Amino acid sequence: REIGAQAGVRQMTPLPTGFARSDRTSPLLDLLGPFATADREGAIVIGLMGRRNGTRTRAELCMVAVLSALADIAMGRNAAIARTPRSLLVTVTLTIDFIAPGRVDHWLEATATVQRTGRRLAFAQGRIHADGTLIAQTSGTFAVVAQ
Repeated sequence: REIGAQAGVRQMTPLPTGFARSDRTSPLLDLLGPFATADREGAIVIGLMGRRNGTRTRAELCMVAVLSALADIAMGRNAAIARTPRSLLVTVTLTIDFIAPGRVDHWLEATATVQRTGRRLAFAQGRIHADGTLIAQTSGTFAVVAQ
């Protein structure tokens, strides 16, 4: 579904309904992405098209690192917006239970629910789907580093 690069920026075919290309980026996210975001009932959903540069075998399965980044972004961003005022958070723990593989050309989508926020920590749980099929369940703890 990738249609090539233009001026160093990867282009994608149209995103699923409700998604827009994420404007939040970093060198790592640029390497793995492009990422997309959607708002569903006040929660941030993170999307990513599985690509060959994020696979580890000839079977073209998504690498654990790609799925971990997807989970971390979804849970961390939702935990940050759940705090008042919004805060900068860093990951303390990240746990992923892998249920099924994600593959090249699968639309990967991570959702998250914030379980609790406190003065110093926030806790979230999430799910990753590949083309609508649940492939991972996640949980994370995030520490507040700035407000």
